[in-house]
Amino acid sequence: MNFTNLKNYMDRLVSEYNVPGVDCIVYKDHQQLFRYYTGMSDIENQKKMQGDELYIIFSMTKMLTVTCALQLLEQGKYVMSDPVSKYIPEFAKLKLSDAALDTAAATKVATGVSVGAERNEGESGYAKNVMTVGQLFNMTAGLNYDLGAPYIKEAIAAGRTGTLDIVKTLAQTPLGFEPGTRYRYSLCHDVLGGLIEVWSGKKLGEYMKENLFDVLGMKDTFFGVPFDEERLSRMAARYTYNAERQPVRMTLKCDYNLTPEYESGGAGLVSSAEDYAIFLDALANGGVGKNGGRILSRYSVELMRTNHLSGQTQADFDRKGYGYGLGVRTHIDKSKSGSISPLGEFGWDGAAGAMSLVDLDNNLSFVYFQEIHAWNLRIQTEMRNALYSCLD
Repeated sequence: MNFTNLKNYMDRLVSEYNVPGVDCIVYKDHQQLFRYYTGMSDIENQKKMQGDELYIIFSMTKMLTVTCALQLLEQGKYVMSDPVSKYIPEFAKLKLSDAALDTAAATKVATGVSVGAERNEGESGYAKNVMTVGQLFNMTAGLNYDLGAPYIKEAIAAGRTGTLDIVKTLAQTPLGFEPGTRYRYSLCHDVLGGLIEVWSGKKLGEYMKENLFDVLGMKDTFFGVPFDEERLSRMAARYTYNAERQPVRMTLKCDYNLTPEYESGGAGLVSSAEDYAIFLDALANGGVGKNGGRILSRYSVELMRTNHLSGQTQADFDRKGYGYGLGVRTHIDKSKSGSISPLGEFGWDGAAGAMSLVDLDNNLSFVYFQEIHAWNLRIQTEMRNALYSCLD
């Protein structure tokens, strides 16, 4: 295999797209085939990429949360059709907004253009449909991505700062639509993180460490920006683009971890390329890591990558040629996607531009990290095509 095209594309991201630094890994059949990093992890301090950087991975957290939730499905803790209120009673009676649905705002959250900017104003009554666990997985529950909602602020002011504490307040959100009828990117996986705490009896981060990170040997994945000097020195600086598409430094923080105690199942983790590659490799090999540790059955990985959208919900999803599975985009139509990857290829991305790809049929996985917001979605198609052009 010749990875020249992929290497050249990584170089282009730095030279033409003004990405400060890039970091990627390709695995196949538990073997690392390609590792490349270039550019700067800290422009202002002229610090070059070293390959051991830690990144705020934002929505790349979602695949890890979904994996943990599927573990608990395998243990019989719930079924997808269960009402969320069976486990978090606050979700029993949900308000329904009379405002027009704004899916564009949710897209801006996904690409890191805005954070917590989406709101539903107005209430017209209560939802008739029951919100189910499965709708949380596939983003059809009706929630939004408003991190600044008054009820969240009130809970924090009252000292209710833990993950489940704040998740319970999300039940006060006026839903944008009847659960199950539309797709909208939202705080669904934060609620799923709260459910993991209910089902497991453990804090979300504790459950993840014991049942995912330790099982696979992931030593650099955790919630929140670190305070210790060693790990803090490895954090890639955080940037966004200005109007001239030049990098502008941002504060090193994760806006989605609303308090020191809140662990966002949708966007709260820090990780490294090496760690995340180990996780993706396990998914690509039917749930078994290169160290032999099993995190899921192959049947659950298949369920994860199956498209769960149809009709209006599929129309709402903004990625041509892709559907949405359980926390992941999944390739369903080459004629619309423009991607040369096989059907069934799946993964997700993060607000600062990170991307993951899993190909279960070829036991192939790919992780890409950068730390700059306001990125363009087209780079994923270009990167994916560069990757597959390198394979025999």
